[in-house]
Amino acid sequence: MKILISTFSFPPNKDGVAEAASMMAAGFLKRGWEVEVATSTTTLPRSELVWHGARIHQFSITGTGHPKLPFRGDVSEYRAFLESGDWDIVVFHAYAWTLYLTLGNLAKIRGRKILVSHGYNVLRWVRLPKFPWGLGSCALAIGQAARMCMWLSRLDRVVYLSEYADLQAFFDHSIAKRLDYRGRRVIPNGVNLEERAAAPSSFRDNLGIMPDQFVFLCVANFNSIKNQGFAARSFRLAAIPGSILVFIGSEFNEFSERFQTEDAVNRPEELPGQIVWLEKQDRVTTLNAFAACDVFVLSSESEAQPIALLEAMREGKPWIASRVGCIPEMPGGICITSESSMGVAMKALAADPTLRKSLGREGAAAIAKTYNSKSYQEAYCQIVEELAGPLER
Repeated sequence: MKILISTFSFPPNKDGVAEAASMMAAGFLKRGWEVEVATSTTTLPRSELVWHGARIHQFSITGTGHPKLPFRGDVSEYRAFLESGDWDIVVFHAYAWTLYLTLGNLAKIRGRKILVSHGYNVLRWVRLPKFPWGLGSCALAIGQAARMCMWLSRLDRVVYLSEYADLQAFFDHSIAKRLDYRGRRVIPNGVNLEERAAAPSSFRDNLGIMPDQFVFLCVANFNSIKNQGFAARSFRLAAIPGSILVFIGSEFNEFSERFQTEDAVNRPEELPGQIVWLEKQDRVTTLNAFAACDVFVLSSESEAQPIALLEAMREGKPWIASRVGCIPEMPGGICITSESSMGVAMKALAADPTLRKSLGREGAAAIAKTYNSKSYQEAYCQIVEELAGPLER
């Protein structure tokens, strides 16, 4: 079996798409299948173009497909690469250039084709300060969504994260259900059950956090969608004596600066609780942070099925998160819709160790049963083997 995984993000990147694509590749390689990866170049050049036996093909492509930001770079090279391949299966991860540049010539690409949806929040309007205030990008996205009926007819399978479908994070799944698309499958994200913290206490020790201090943790890149300012304001509303809120992001930027500036107006002597902002933490430290915290928080304005939340659940940690994407169907935590409700949830969990343990057990059980790498890999291997035989649409 020869498989191509086409994904705009792949290790050494650490985002959700890269993690999902690499987990899939690892599962295929375990079966002894030949795996190749088509992906973006990285800011720091890769040391080698092989990942655990999978050959990597890099393409430097920029743009979004918007008339003002057309795709540029290795566009023709990428298309020629796909048309010249002899793969049995081609897997496209997410809605990005890796997929959009192929929609006009899918029939020229040999092999069965799978699209892995990581959510499709096409109706989300990000207001910009200048005319037309971002409405043009929104209109383009809606236009692309209208073409989805044709996409589905050209794809052999489309995999969604959850049975949950709405007109926000899972707009694409809503269309597939309404069209009764028979190639629709559901496979949730998963995390590696064996990737656990090595020394949880070291995280608290390194930050000078006492064993009896209550720690909230948020792991997410600093940006407007993850909206760490929301969590910071909620934490100040909760005003829990001796508590600490730790933010871990990939690196500081204009958003982290803005969030810190907004919080700086709060006088520590008037509002109990400390906020710690961290960047560029290695994987070991981040895993220790998950294990060392008491409650995980996520204040995103938009999510699909966040890996960070699953990692907290793996450690048996209760969570508080915005009611977005398919988070409401995930066990082990409390969904909120406002800063005040997040503050209330923070106080409730800090005051009730029994509730924390109960929610933590629920989340950990769900990881062991459903949201794990073994289940994820086996499900995708099953789809590949299904497509290797006669296709039933």
